[in-house]
This record gives sequence, structure tokens and C-alpha cells, in this order.
Amino acid sequence: MKPYPVSLSIVIMAFNEEATIAQQVMGALAFLSKWVNIGEVVAVNDGSTDRTGEILDALAKEDPRIKVVHHPRNLGMGVAIKTGYRCATMDFVTQLPGDGQVLPETLARFLPFLETHDLVLSTYEKRDDGVLRFVVTRAYWTTAYVILRNPCKFTGTMVFRRSLLEKISIKSTTFMVNVEVPLKLMKLGVKPAFVTIEARKRVHGRSRVLSLRTILKVLREMYMIRQELKRL
Repeated sequence: MKPYPVSLSIVIMAFNEEATIAQQVMGALAFLSKWVNIGEVVAVNDGSTDRTGEILDALAKEDPRIKVVHHPRNLGMGVAIKTGYRCATMDFVTQLPGDGQVLPETLARFLPFLETHDLVLSTYEKRDDGVLRFVVTRAYWTTAYVILRNPCKFTGTMVFRRSLLEKISIKSTTFMVNVEVPLKLMKLGVKPAFVTIEARKRVHGRSRVLSLRTILKVLREMYMIRQELKRL
């Protein structure tokens, strides 16, 4: 099978993911070698206090396709994503979590749509993260619909043409980056394609998006995004 005629940057965000980060980066490289003409991995070490940064630096010495960016302290998922997007250089860009819940092979589902679409979004076919996550997710969908008039069921795993970032400003600092970007692009007339993906159960660590502090920040950013969309 011939690779798809696209270039792709895979942004991988990591905070204290020493148990999984090497496998995720190597899997991303294997995906790029098989599926696209040219690609790179932009690994963002978001102020990890374990061996994550050391592991990433060692991997980068072995493969020039790996670019590592270190935050001096933990700045949060949204900032890590923005850093990765800013450092990406390929025509298309995507992101994967460093914890391995979304495997690099999943990105193969997006590639057939890139000939006709500049933005491909995804929704989860099934995600089993327990009762608490189930309840919080549905509360999030309801709140997003009330504030943004869109339930925002799409996931952070998306592929889009990197040049589109020049048309918008990204102000979110939480995972709401993954809502702000597609909503703004769609408001500007970019029509997305959709695919379904799966997320594996978390093997190491725990979710960092369920704290009260994060929930309050997310609510503030939803209102900010609503105001931003009105200006477009």
C-alpha cells in the first residue's frame, strides 16, 4: 500500500508519563513511516517531574523526526497543545495523549478524508472510564450545548490543515482548546468530516480534568469561546 500524499505533524502531550511515553512516540513514528509521505513527532514535556523529559530527549537523539519541547513547569493540557501546534511544521497537524489511551494507528481513519477536507473531527464509539466519567461527560455535553449551542461531542483527536491556525487565535488554556479550534474553524466556513475512534482504558496515572478547579476554568473558557465566536 502506498502512503498517503500528505505531510503530518503528530503532537504528543506528556505530563509524568514515563510508563507510556516511549511506546506512544515509537508507535507514532511507526505510523508515520507506514502511512504518510513525510512526518514528524512534536513531543511536549509539560513540566514532568518524573523521567518523561529524559526519555523523550533520548528518543530524539535516535530519530531526527522527533522534536522535543520542555515546559519549565506544568502549564496544563491546553498550553501544551498550543505549544505543539506552534512548533509543528508539516501541512497537517494532529495530537495524541502521552498516556496511550488513543493509539497512533487510530489516525489511519482520518487520512482518506484529507483529500477533500481540511478538518477531520472524531467522536468516541465507546469510552469506558467508569460511572463518574460517564456522568461528567454528559453534564459537559449539556453545558456546552447551553453555552455554545453545540454539545461538542468531538474529541481532541483531530486532523486539520496547519495553515488554518493563521486564521484564528487560540485563547483557551485547558482542554477547551480542542473545542475552541474546531468551533472557530467551522464558524469561518470550514466543513469537517467525522470519524469514530476508540479510547483504551487508562493503565497508568489518573485523569486530571475532573478537579473542581479545572471544571470552573472550563466553564469560564466556554463563556470566553462564546464571546470569541460572536466576533468572527
